[in-house]
Amino acid sequence: MCRVSCESASVAVLLHPTGNGLRLLLVSERTGHRALLDATVLDALCALTPSAATALVRAAVQGAGP
Repeated sequence: MCRVSCESASVAVLLHPTGNGLRLLLVSERTGHRALLDATVLDALCALTPSAATALVRAAVQGAGP
């Protein structure tokens, strides 16, 4: 569907059909990690303030040790 990239990451974004409807399939091109996001998760992400989104990403990056 599309690719979202910046200087430190690149993620492929695909539509993925499931038995309960479409999901977004996110694939990290650096690590190969995958995540399926449904509309509920996307709606919750839309409600985050910029500082809350930054804190969430910071916590995820710091917790992703070897």
